[in-house]
Amino acid sequence: MPLKCLQTGRNLGNLGFEQEDWENAIFGYDRAIRAVEQSRNWATYPQTKRQLLEDALPIYGKMVQACVTLERYEQALLTVERSKSRTLSEILSQADLIPKNATPAQQQRYRQLNREIAALQQSFQGDTALGDSPSNGEGRQGQTPTTAPPQQTPLQSLLQQRETLLAEIDDPDFQAIAITSPQLPDFSQLLTPTTAAIEWYLPQDTNLGAYAFIITLRDNRPHIQLHRYTLQQRQNLDNFNETYFSDYRQPSWYDRLSSRLDDLAQCLNLTQLLTLIPSTCNALILIPHLYLHLFPLQALSVTSEEEIKILQKCFAEGVRYAPSCQILAHLQNRRQRATASQFFAIQNPTQDLPYTEVEVETIRQPFDPNSYILKNKAANKAALNSPETLAQLSQSRFIHFSCHGGFDSENPLNSALVLAGDAPPTKGDRSTLTLRDGRRFDTEHQGLTLREIYANLELPSCVLVMLSACETGLLSSKLTDEYVGLASGFFYAGSASVVSSFWCVDDFATAFLAIRFYRQLGESPSPSIVVALQTAQNWLETVSKSDFFQWLSNDLKLPQNQIEEYEVRFHRRYKTDPPFAHPKYWAGFGAIGL
Repeated sequence: MPLKCLQTGRNLGNLGFEQEDWENAIFGYDRAIRAVEQSRNWATYPQTKRQLLEDALPIYGKMVQACVTLERYEQALLTVERSKSRTLSEILSQADLIPKNATPAQQQRYRQLNREIAALQQSFQGDTALGDSPSNGEGRQGQTPTTAPPQQTPLQSLLQQRETLLAEIDDPDFQAIAITSPQLPDFSQLLTPTTAAIEWYLPQDTNLGAYAFIITLRDNRPHIQLHRYTLQQRQNLDNFNETYFSDYRQPSWYDRLSSRLDDLAQCLNLTQLLTLIPSTCNALILIPHLYLHLFPLQALSVTSEEEIKILQKCFAEGVRYAPSCQILAHLQNRRQRATASQFFAIQNPTQDLPYTEVEVETIRQPFDPNSYILKNKAANKAALNSPETLAQLSQSRFIHFSCHGGFDSENPLNSALVLAGDAPPTKGDRSTLTLRDGRRFDTEHQGLTLREIYANLELPSCVLVMLSACETGLLSSKLTDEYVGLASGFFYAGSASVVSSFWCVDDFATAFLAIRFYRQLGESPSPSIVVALQTAQNWLETVSKSDFFQWLSNDLKLPQNQIEEYEVRFHRRYKTDPPFAHPKYWAGFGAIGL
């Protein structure tokens, strides 16, 4: 009876918390959290699962504080992991579960149903339409059964189809839902002796402040240190978040970007956090929480050895991101199909991004003849969904989108990469996506949406998806930190890493950042995506105008008339030297995953 256990555990935990009886507080809260997880396992619909966790968030925050008070940092970190990115973690763990008795056709059908179900399970919009039940996870062990809505919804229909297929397959040993005991990943496999991780936690109760856990290895065992933020520091963080996007997409937002990033570095006490990381560490993994996912933390300034440096320049092996430790461990443990180094790209579907041609055509050269490009009007939805293109995608190791992109904060599953097409958007239609210049696109006809990435793409060979487009790294995390964005869809589809953008990026600077990034990847005997990206960013930040044009001429061997065209653009737009020193040009991309 998990609901009764939840209430009893919460009561005992609260009593222990109020009396500073931390052992009983931990005991009670642990039982309550286990009850939440049991109810989530039994619940079917996204809203129910999300609501169960959201209602219990105060328990997680108090549990973390009780554990921290007793210096049980490992148990505190486990509690943090149990409270965040649960839906993505669950569907990733279920993605590879296939009944052994199934025929190849049944396996293919089962995978397709799982993909479509996963898309609906990530939805924040239209929950009732997706089949959410008013139940609170009851329906087992004599409790009140779930009351189904009178009209079958898309999610209900898919779940029923999956049950029917499982009955047809008749594999008695197969469990469609992976239920695993809560535990931290094996940090000796997740980290190296020279890699550190910082995981933040922002409790729902702001009076608890905030936490940062610094994880390293000592003698092949995890060593966890804690940095605790005061109530005032937490309020400073919340205030920063409320003002960061206040004038977004306006010129003033970019003008204030540098000062805003400096303010964020101070709010996060980033310099102090680095003192907790051994000097032997040359790689860093950042695991944000809630709105911290939206900021380019790798580009923040820190004081190191009496000099101010960008965070990513403090770590020779790079700074990368992960949604959670558990999701990172899943990406690391997932087997990828070995294929040739094949390259796939979408190139300028809307034909209004003049620098995507030099970008994609230059990047593809080392991959030829193992490259497949959908270009201009050919990069439409029908072509992308064709069996030939889907087969090419399934074989590709590097997938590159050079196009427009946008994030839909009201309906994250409608976030999309814009493709070619002529359909005018319907006024007020939920499938409309508005770009930074005010243009609207009908994603149903002209976009590869997050929902379609979940439902349609299989990328078993992919090591990298690069989203060379605007706002591809934005996401909706809500109170439960569900991590719903384009990157999550590509992780589910099979990619090990995603490079995406934190804002509307400059098209010219982005094109040459992407070229430099792929050149760095190709020049390294053991390529690292994060090192290649940040080496390219450091170059773009510091390259002078003369060196930039020399690189265009001598290395890229661009035609003289094209170089002269770029010189005209520089005269009009890039009037400083170095021309791309401002973070709006180079800091907008981050590497997520492996």
